[in-house]
Amino acid sequence: MLPAKHADELRRALEALEAVVALRLAERCSYAIRTTDPRQAGQALLSRPLGHPGKDGIPGREGDGHPGAHDEGISGVDGEGIPGLDAYGDDGPLAVLVRRCSLSPAEALTLAAAVAPEFDEKFAVYYGLLGDRPGVTQLTGEVVRTLTARTFAGRLAARELLGPHGRLRGMRLIELDADDAGTLAGRVRPHPGLVALLTGQARAEPEQSAGFPAARLHTTHTMADLIVPAEARRQLAAVLDRIRHAERVLDEWGFARRHDGVRGTLALFHGPPGTGKSMAAAVIARAAGRTAYRVDLAALVSKYIGETEKNLAGVFDRAEEEDCILVFDEADAIFGRRTEVSDARDRYANQEVSYLLQRVERHRGVVILTTNLLGNLDRAFARRIDLQVEFPAPGIAERLALWRNVLPPALPVADGVDFAALAERYPLTGAEIRDAVLDAAYLAAADGQVVTAGYLVSGIHAAFAKNGRTPPRAG
Repeated sequence: MLPAKHADELRRALEALEAVVALRLAERCSYAIRTTDPRQAGQALLSRPLGHPGKDGIPGREGDGHPGAHDEGISGVDGEGIPGLDAYGDDGPLAVLVRRCSLSPAEALTLAAAVAPEFDEKFAVYYGLLGDRPGVTQLTGEVVRTLTARTFAGRLAARELLGPHGRLRGMRLIELDADDAGTLAGRVRPHPGLVALLTGQARAEPEQSAGFPAARLHTTHTMADLIVPAEARRQLAAVLDRIRHAERVLDEWGFARRHDGVRGTLALFHGPPGTGKSMAAAVIARAAGRTAYRVDLAALVSKYIGETEKNLAGVFDRAEEEDCILVFDEADAIFGRRTEVSDARDRYANQEVSYLLQRVERHRGVVILTTNLLGNLDRAFARRIDLQVEFPAPGIAERLALWRNVLPPALPVADGVDFAALAERYPLTGAEIRDAVLDAAYLAAADGQVVTAGYLVSGIHAAFAKNGRTPPRAG
C-alpha cells in the first residue's frame, strides 16, 4: 500500500495536471466552437493558431483565455504554461522516478497525464475535450502535445518527446500505439510497471521463459556471511557504494548531466569455481534492497537470427523498469573473445557479441558478471568494466572460517571434531565445504546419529569426486 505521504504527492501532481488542463481549455475558448455540426467543428479547428508566441508574448486579462491569464494557479509555471519539477514532491515514487530519469517538466507532465485515468475517469473526459477527433476520449499523442506546449516550438518538441528515441518510450515508461491517422494520433498508455510503481503495488514477477531468459536470484545470506580476503571485501563494499549512492553522485551532484555513459555500473567477479561469486552477487543485491535476476545464457542464445537480441532486450528493459540488478554467470561463455570468421555462423556469433557489448554499455542499471576464466573475456568488453573483484581460492584461515560458517546452529555435531585439521588438510572451496557438510548431515540423519568426523570426511571425498578431483592421502 502506498504511504499517505506518497499518496499526497501523487494527488498534488494530478492537481497540477488538472490546472494545466484548465489552462489549455481556457486558451482554446477564444477560437474553439463546441458543436456537433461537422462544418462548424471544422471551422473551429481551422481557426486554431499553430501556436501562441508564449506567455509573455500576448497580454492577458483575467478570464480572457489568452496565455498568462490563468497561469497563476500552476506552481513554477514555465513559458509553455506547465508546472516545474517541484510539483512532484520530494521522495514519493513519481518524484524519485522524475529525478532518477532526469525528466524534463514536459516529460514529467506526460507521465502524470498517462496514469491520471487510473485514478479518476474524469481525465478521460478532459482528454476528449482537448482533442479534435470526434469520439476519442483517451490520451493521445496529440493531446499530450496540447498539454505540454502552447508555442509552435513547444509543439515541435512534443514530437521528439513522444518519439521512439525519447526517454519516455526509450525507458519503457509509456507506449504510443500506432495509428493510420498520424504519428501522434495513437493512444498513449502508461507501461504496466509504471502504474504498479506509482500505486505501491508489487508487479507480478516474470516467469523464466524463452522470451525472458532470467530467474529471480534469492539468498538468505548477508555481507557478514561472505568469507573472502580483505581486499575482496573492500572491493565488494565499493560495488555496494556505487549502487547505494548513485542518485546523489549522478543526479544531485550532476555527473549524469555533465558526462555520458556514467549511469550504468558494470562489475566483474572472477575466480575459481565455488569461491562465492554468485553468492556475493545475490548478497550485494539484498544489501542494496534491489531485486536480482540471473540470466540464463544458454536460453539467451538462440539459433534463430535476431532472437538473441530480442531476448536480451526484454531482460534489460525489465531491469531498467524495476531498477533490478542483472547477474550473468559464466559470462565468458557469451562475452568471450570473438572468433575469426570462417563461415556465416561465426559471423553471426560475432554480431551477437557486438550487440551485447553495445546493450550493456547503454544499460542504465547494475550488471554483475561472474567468470571462472578472466582471460577469456573479450578485450573490448573488459575495458568497459567499472569494478573488478577477485575471488581467490580460500586459504587455510578462510577454509576454517567457512567450516564454522556453514554449520547451521541446530546441526548436532559430535564433540571433538577438529575443523582446524580439516581446513588445513583439505583444499576445498566454500561451495565444496557446504556440500560436504550437507552430505554428512544426511548420513547422520539416516543413521539417527550426530555428525561425526567420519561423516564429514565421507562428505569431503564426495565433494572431491563430484568435481573430478582426488582428495589428499592421509599422512
